[in-house]
Amino acid sequence: MKIIYLADIHGAFERVKDLLAATDAQVYIIAGDLIDRPFYTREMSARYRALQSGLSRLQCRLGDEEADLDDFAEDLLKRTDLPGGVLEQAAEYRDATVRARRVLQQKYKILESILFLKGTSQIFCLPGNYDMDLQYTSLHGRDLHRHWHYAADLRIAGYGGADVATPGIPQRYSVRYLADSGMSEMTRFFTETRPDIIVTHKPAHGIHDHVPPMGEIGSPELRRFCEENRIPLCLTGHIHDQWGFAEIEGTIYLNPSNFGEVLQPGGRVSEGGFFYTIETSGRQIAGITLSKLVRDTVREIASCRPENGLWVKDVLDPERFGALLRGKNCDLSEATGEQAFRDELKKKMRWFFPGGMADHAVRAAAEQIQSAASSLEKRYGVTVSADLLAGRESPSRDAAVLDVILYVRGGLKPDIIDFAVSACPLVRIADWIDLDQVSRSLNEKNYECDVTLRFAAYRAAGSALRDGGAAELEDSMGADPAFRGEIEGTGFAYMEIFQNLAARVENMKVFDARLRELGITAPEAFKKRVRECLHGGHKSENQETD
Repeated sequence: MKIIYLADIHGAFERVKDLLAATDAQVYIIAGDLIDRPFYTREMSARYRALQSGLSRLQCRLGDEEADLDDFAEDLLKRTDLPGGVLEQAAEYRDATVRARRVLQQKYKILESILFLKGTSQIFCLPGNYDMDLQYTSLHGRDLHRHWHYAADLRIAGYGGADVATPGIPQRYSVRYLADSGMSEMTRFFTETRPDIIVTHKPAHGIHDHVPPMGEIGSPELRRFCEENRIPLCLTGHIHDQWGFAEIEGTIYLNPSNFGEVLQPGGRVSEGGFFYTIETSGRQIAGITLSKLVRDTVREIASCRPENGLWVKDVLDPERFGALLRGKNCDLSEATGEQAFRDELKKKMRWFFPGGMADHAVRAAAEQIQSAASSLEKRYGVTVSADLLAGRESPSRDAAVLDVILYVRGGLKPDIIDFAVSACPLVRIADWIDLDQVSRSLNEKNYECDVTLRFAAYRAAGSALRDGGAAELEDSMGADPAFRGEIEGTGFAYMEIFQNLAARVENMKVFDARLRELGITAPEAFKKRVRECLHGGHKSENQETD
């Protein structure tokens, strides 16, 4: 059996997707720090950390250090003897924590949609100190924290989290690390399950755990359990630069280093991409290879194999092995930075609305839109904007058909839709956006408004055919970079999920069922595109088979 083990992916979901496409294993284990931060923008993350820090200081001054920070904030809001500024800070922290939970769950949904692509492989996930408890996420069926699973003849069990406070992660939702205190929860769990392979985020004491200037910070309890029970394999992470292979008292310990890029103190970027491939024969470890994913290609770096009772190590790629030893990057071509969700949205939207049209077709469609919009404005007293998303040749007539988004301000009525569709034969109205609703959402800072999410996605990908207020609202959204980034990040998340599921399912019934499992409802405009992708646009939902 082949097992692929990677740790500390820190939100590098596209890299995980590339790894799944480039490798073939019966089991994948993704352990610890699946998420980088519980927001889409650095502005929101920095603000949340500042709120945490401020409330923690107040908590110390009031002598209430034992309380959970989230409970402390709730208690503050019930008091009447505090300055207004403190209450505002507590309310902002409470609302931001709710937002953080929603973003975390969205990100886990993205990862689940990617893991779903691999089909028959068993894929397990373990939360780290950057994660929330996975039992409350879409990854609950893959959760290794206090769970065990059989893979062939091997029993795999895990215990996640770490005994550190992670700035910027909501305390209320983080994994509770209840170990290293005698017969702890972790020891009881492993004693009951008797695993062949243990997966933890925090390393064992004295093994891959040195952190200057603190020294060895690993778990004495974990090491003691492995040695007393002669556990064949212990997989850990957490300390990125303490990677490697170690065999002690019959137990093999592996830390592959970080798989996702990580920004180190001082601004240096640790490029990541590392993982282990573990070959088993029955219940024995037959071979171990340290590899690195370089863009979409796997490079083998070093191998370990048993010979005459000893493990023999070979360096297969001296350049990359040497760079890893020195803590230097070897393949990072450019510095990491804030993900430009606007650019990513454009890429995703091009999948849903592909194609380009000749200038004369665009001009003809624009003329129709201008004429119809003018009539709408006169007849109904509304304001109409329009964006062109894409175009293609019509299979049923000689004319071109263009996908257009209409934005209406002043009242969105069924009569308006019917009139616009009939007045624009060269155009398919792919979707409608109520600009009044978008305006209300901007004023209320409503991150969850479906109409605003679609508005941001269309404005990122489309080209203007007619301006009638959409550009002004887009400028208003751009005046608050944190809000806009969060909206565009959420839009990107849903586009990624829709695309990943569409790549695996065979019909719309399965697509809708998978979305329901994730707790998502797709806008009709995107369901139409997925339906066309699956059936060439020729089948109706009633014609689809199971």
